[in-house]
Formats: sequence, C-alpha cells, structure tokens
Amino acid sequence: MDLDGCSNEELVERIRALHALSCTVQRQLQAAVAAFDRREAWREDGATSMAAWLAMRLGVSHRTGAQWARLGGELEGLPALAEALATGRLSVDQVAPLARVADARIDEALADEAIGWTAAQCATYARRLQRETCATAAEARRRRALHWWFDYEMGLLRMTGQLPAEDGATVVEAIERIADRAKPDPETGELEPYPARAADALVEIASGSTGVNGDRATIVVHAEAAALAGEDGTAEIEGGPALSFEALRRRACDARVEWVVHGDDGRPLGVGRARRVVPPWLSRQIRQRDGGCRFPACERRRWGHAHHRRHWADGGPTDLENLVWLCPAHHRLVHDGGWSIEGDLAGSISFVRPDGRRIPTGPPEPVPP
Repeated sequence: MDLDGCSNEELVERIRALHALSCTVQRQLQAAVAAFDRREAWREDGATSMAAWLAMRLGVSHRTGAQWARLGGELEGLPALAEALATGRLSVDQVAPLARVADARIDEALADEAIGWTAAQCATYARRLQRETCATAAEARRRRALHWWFDYEMGLLRMTGQLPAEDGATVVEAIERIADRAKPDPETGELEPYPARAADALVEIASGSTGVNGDRATIVVHAEAAALAGEDGTAEIEGGPALSFEALRRRACDARVEWVVHGDDGRPLGVGRARRVVPPWLSRQIRQRDGGCRFPACERRRWGHAHHRRHWADGGPTDLENLVWLCPAHHRLVHDGGWSIEGDLAGSISFVRPDGRRIPTGPPEPVPP
C-alpha cells in the first residue's frame, strides 16, 4: 500500500485496523503461552521458566515473556476482558493492570466501563483497588530486585530496580540528604541538575565505609601487560567498558582496585592439569568472557559455577579454553541431565539435549503469507 499517497483519514483507519489485529494476535499468543506454561513444557528445552523459554526461542525480553504468561493465565477466568482484548476494543496496556485485580463478579462491567479509559486510568483504577495486606507486603518483598548493565557505546552503567515501599523510601531519603548538601558552582553560582546530584549521592554512599574495618568497594580491572608498562594497551572494568588510566586513578581514591593482567595474546594462563579447582583469578576471567550463564537466554549473572566442558577426571585441563560459566540449574542439567556443549567457548556454542537435538535460539523463520 502506498502510505505516502493516503489521506490522513485513510491512515487513521489503517492504524486502527492494524492495532485491532495486533490485539487479536496478542490474545491468541497469550492463550497459547499460558497453555504451554501450564504443562511446564519449557523444561524439555532446559529453560528455567516460561519467560526464559520465550526469550530463548523468540528473542523477546524476559519481562515481555513474563507478561505474556501472566496475562494469558489471568484472562482464562475473565472472559469479558479477554474478548475485549481479542476484538481490539481494549489494548494490552489497558487490560494488563485490570486483569491483576478483576474477578468474575466485576469482569463484564469492567470490560464495558474501561473502553472509555486511558491506559493510565486503568492502571490507577487497579492500584486503588488493591489493598495492602500481609500477603501483598510479602509479595512486594519477594519481588525486590536490582539490575544493572554497561552501556558500552556511551561508557555508562545503567540501573533499574524495585524495592518494597518502606525500603525504597529509606533509599530515597539517604540519596536526597546527600544530594541536598551539594554546593553551587563557584563561577556560575548554579547547582548541577538534581538527577546528576542524586547520581553523585549514590556513588558517595557506595564508595564509603561499609564495615567495621573500613572495607571499601573493590573494582576489578583487566589490563594488558603493555599498558601497565606505560606502553600502548587497554584496560577495562570487569564486565564493563574501557577506561582511561586517569579515570582509574581517580576512582582508586574511593575504592580498591584489583588488577588482572592479560598476556600479549589477550588470554590468561591456565593451570592445566596441575589442579582441578578453578582459582579465583581464573574464575574472574571466565565471568568476564561469558558475562553470566552461557545457556541461551539465561539471565543469571551470580552464584554460578565454572564448568569443565571436558571433565578434569577425563583429562580436561583447568584452562579458560575448557571452562564455561553456568548457573546452578544449568550446571546440574549438564552433569545430571546428560546435556552437552558444542562449539568454541570463546565464541558461539550450542547446547545439545541427550537425544542429540540442539536447542534453537532466536526468533523463528517468518511464516509465509
């Protein structure tokens, strides 16, 4: 269709029709996901949850996958809201918050009344309908989380998280108290923007004394031997972007720096057959290379294990080329479940079921029209 040749009214109708179609597809997709989740069929592919399976097989985020599974299950007992979504009368953003608080008694009335509401109004209605109980307080605490990742292009650390309201208020108060102590620029007389001052306050809290012995945060820095000798070379924070030595020296005033040196070929030396247990410095190398559990779409970053692909008892060395980082669940899958790993551990690898089938990853091929 020549969209540029359409009138505004034609484009409006096309957008409305396509949105209604996408709502219909979303409802059918969520119903299928909920049915798959009830069977826990995702376990056959080694996934740890429905959301992880969707991230692995379809390339969506864990958050999107979790919403599909949750909403699909909730709408099974809410036929009116489900039909409103399937026919495009209500969008996913309108139905999702309502489904959390609706039941069979108000399902039909709510589906009719919400047609005139915005997504924000639906969220407000759901929030006001919820009542804080011991159960909801316990659920809020169970859902506490903090995530962070490096933006390599911008050289930034990005963070997102959620806390129970009372804990969140404590954190906000501490940040605001420090941010409000900031002094104006002596030349301009102006203060830094408040978000920047809040970010500085968080760094100050993290950099301060955290124990009776005055322990400070430790930064692990990976550097080439040439760089430490004053020649050309690179240095980077473990799991993060490259940094200038000026920035490292500045941060060393606030935190301890632990150096991990690489050889000319960029690879650390292993310990070969001298020992089975992976030493801490080699574990850091594995974590830096793998970034977390190497099983497809597994988001677990901590509490993992260094796994010998070729077992040490079978002659496998304790070297980087033979070690891969796995979370406890997928480590058990390999040892106890009969799964295997193929490929170059420094590049692309595949996980193979006991029956010889490889786990497919990424979005499937498009379905022909």
